Amino acid sequence: MTKRVTSLFLSSLLLGAPLAVAQDDALCLDCHLPEEDWVGMSAEEIFATARDTEIKRHADNQELSDEELKAMIASLLEK
Repeated sequence: MTKRVTSLFLSSLLLGAPLAVAQDDALCLDCHLPEEDWVGMSAEEIFATARDTEIKRHADNQELSDEELKAMIASLLEK
């Protein structure tokens, strides 16, 4: 029974991850138009800019893990 509960819990976390990324994408789109702002930039360059603490609007990005932020960027670049 404990294994089943644990499995269900972990499954719900994994299934909810894309939803969290989708909601976080909206944070970027409040200020950015990817087709204009990120033209010619690689995902690595966008990531470095998103982590730049001198950009006040990017302060909230510091709460995200590298993996979460990279997933957001990848998702936005696919659109």
